[in-house]
Amino acid sequence: MAKKKLVAVTACPTGIAHTFMAAKKIQSWAEKQGYEVKVETQGSDGVKNKLTAHDIASADAVVLAVDVPIMDMERFDNANPLQVRTQELIKHVDVLLPEAMKREKDKSTSGAVLPVQEKRSAYQVFIGHIMTGISYMLPVVVLGGLLMAVAKITGEFIDISGTPVETLDRLGFMTIKFMYPIFAAYLAYSIAGKPALVPAFIGGVMSDEVYKRFFGIEVWAPSGFFGAIAIGFLIGYLVRYLNDTIKVKSELTTLKTMLLVPLVSGVVMVLTMEYAINPFFGAVNMAMVKLFTEAGDAGRGIYSMVIAAGTAFDLGGPINKAAGSVALGLNGMGENFDLVARELGIVIPPIGVGIAALLDGKFRPRVFSREEQTVGKTSLMLGLIGISEGAIPFILKNPKMIPIMILGSIIGTQLAVVLNVWQSLPLPAVWGWFLSSDPVSYTISVIVGSSFIAIALLLCTKPHPKSSH
Repeated sequence: MAKKKLVAVTACPTGIAHTFMAAKKIQSWAEKQGYEVKVETQGSDGVKNKLTAHDIASADAVVLAVDVPIMDMERFDNANPLQVRTQELIKHVDVLLPEAMKREKDKSTSGAVLPVQEKRSAYQVFIGHIMTGISYMLPVVVLGGLLMAVAKITGEFIDISGTPVETLDRLGFMTIKFMYPIFAAYLAYSIAGKPALVPAFIGGVMSDEVYKRFFGIEVWAPSGFFGAIAIGFLIGYLVRYLNDTIKVKSELTTLKTMLLVPLVSGVVMVLTMEYAINPFFGAVNMAMVKLFTEAGDAGRGIYSMVIAAGTAFDLGGPINKAAGSVALGLNGMGENFDLVARELGIVIPPIGVGIAALLDGKFRPRVFSREEQTVGKTSLMLGLIGISEGAIPFILKNPKMIPIMILGSIIGTQLAVVLNVWQSLPLPAVWGWFLSSDPVSYTISVIVGSSFIAIALLLCTKPHPKSSH
């Protein structure tokens, strides 16, 4: 008797942690059941193990564990896949995959059957679109930060004035300034597809300093991240509405898609950004800058605490990305606004988990399984290169650990503030520590915050029953 076959696709916003954690969960479950399995991952390194038409047609069940739009979605039109979010699959794999195996696929070619999707709340839809935008924005921030880092490090040893290295520095700064246009464009794209890309991109340009510099505007406050969110949703839903409601003869479709929809969406975008979104969110941003600046050192401490808490809250999730995007937008807008809280909030939790794994069993009975110890040590390495998702398995197992992650990040951040450490480059990886104003104090802050998390994890976790000394 032929083995049953399960195929799946996994994709998360960053394409790093949840993508591969979900793939591993599916793989392990299917192998335990004795099923044939193939999992395609659409991660940060591209599409791997791609499912062919034969794979999909011959499968008994298809699972899409995705948080963002995936490539070649039309492949699954007749497959009746079970579609869930990656985090839900990771948590409930033993419930969801049996359900997927019970589904009956429609393999006929006479009519397409739309994919059956998990019903999503308005909040999940909202966050899904934002995370799609962020997933495309992150490479912009990373590339810009790395170009600037190369220039700054080189500048520590030689004079880079007038050299190609100085060009790297300028290009890196310019690249980062395109993070909001890219974010707004792909947020709108996730709602309405390609027709929404360009008008939302221009709206994103109008939300930040690129617009101010190009037009030579003196008195103007950028609407930043919140402005990019607003224009992304506005253009996305406007374009979708126009495409759905304007009915024309087939021979006039080109005029509709190439003239009418771009014209209406473009004019609405410019007027809305100029007279509503920028004035409102710009005023909000300036009020926030003024509030924290006038509060002096206390203001920097409170601001850093909020950013660190948000960054550590969900370890790469929507709150983390929102806090980081706000910090990036406010970076340099006042003397109290830098990136030290964002950077420390990224690295302290995974390094803390890694330290806990290294210390486990040294002073008291083991509290982690051998698999958890391996995951913890991997988390340490990921933390050193600026990836916080390595600590996710520990908060999935015990969500009560989230406050510990937050508190450890706040402790490390507040120590950095007290020690007067500044970091203006978006480089949480260990090589970015040396570009802070005080690398020694920065490292001490990482160690203190991470050690708190490690000790708290070891004390608050019950000994593992199968572990040995």
